[in-house]
Amino acid sequence: MTNLPQTPESAPEALPKPVLTPSQAKRANQTVKGMFISVLLTVIIAVVVIALNPASKTDGYRPDINVSVTAQEAAAAADFTPLAPAVPEGWYANFARWISAGVDGIAYWEIGYVTPEQKFVWFRQTADANAVWLAQITDSAAITGTTEIGGATWEVRTKGKDTTYILKRGRSTVLLSSKSGTNVLEEMAAIVAAGLPAAG
Repeated sequence: MTNLPQTPESAPEALPKPVLTPSQAKRANQTVKGMFISVLLTVIIAVVVIALNPASKTDGYRPDINVSVTAQEAAAAADFTPLAPAVPEGWYANFARWISAGVDGIAYWEIGYVTPEQKFVWFRQTADANAVWLAQITDSAAITGTTEIGGATWEVRTKGKDTTYILKRGRSTVLLSSKSGTNVLEEMAAIVAAGLPAAG
């Protein structure tokens, strides 16, 4: 049997490079331009929408609470005169309410004040305060001393960032509590001392 001479395999033929016709090239360019224009229009629309709806510059929701009126309403249930402190301009109350006596038998009047710097002061007033209730309201804060504000002697209790000033005058006991430091408490204590009747 005669062996045929082997010949090297022929190299694969190179694939022809695709060539766009002028009309195909024109359509391709139009597609790219169309995509670019669509993206540009989307960005412009988004910018316009944001410009027409700027971020709110208000300080947020402020409840419309008339503390004086609410205090007068609370007076019908209280056995003392509920105080409506004359707070500075810019302060506002985010709640003012009468808390009826629970199982502890202690009813009280309370207000939550917010300052322009967003500091919070909690005002409470009752004629029925006792040691157990005071410990409960202050979360068993330790008595750390006294301070003289507005011609009155306030007991000071602290626990962590919480500070409470307590004043006994006439039949009323007033508690001022805050986590925002003593400056705001001192300001509020002076207001309360000036407005709280000697008889409470």
